[in-house]
Amino acid sequence: MDRTRPRPIARRRTLGGLLALGLAGLGTTACGSLLPPADLKPPTVAFTDLAIDSVTAERVRFTVRIATQNPNTIDIPLSNLYFDLAILGRPLALGKVAEPRFVLPAGGAKELPLAFDVATADLRAVVARLVAGPLPETVWELKGTVNWGASPLPLPFSRRGDASSLRRLRELFLRG
Repeated sequence: MDRTRPRPIARRRTLGGLLALGLAGLGTTACGSLLPPADLKPPTVAFTDLAIDSVTAERVRFTVRIATQNPNTIDIPLSNLYFDLAILGRPLALGKVAEPRFVLPAGGAKELPLAFDVATADLRAVVARLVAGPLPETVWELKGTVNWGASPLPLPFSRRGDASSLRRLRELFLRG
């Protein structure tokens, strides 16, 4: 099997949903011209593709392409989106959007590459737990920061979620 070839992941919710939830945090506590407006609606996010960029004994490098849709009547200028993801209590992925600055156009769509690294040993452990047995109700936690435009102040976000998105991932591993 060619592990370097991109595989389509249409409408996958695992990290795409996590990123949408992170971006939803942008609508909180807005004041001043460098911060987002208080009534900002979160963009919708869906996966379009996943590629394994490199595999070493220590790390696996992924790039996920996500399609975003901005429901707002204003552009959403963002920069420096970073995140870390823990699954089943284990820190798993560190990542960032490949473009340091980007704009989600008002009422429009944009596709973004999201690059992240996973420690090979952590990936093996998570896969083993995914295929081994029942999953707990709360299985993932996403933390990160993003800047509104050129603001030097990072806006933190944090979210926890259930196993629904990981059940599909487990099904894929069990079939393969």
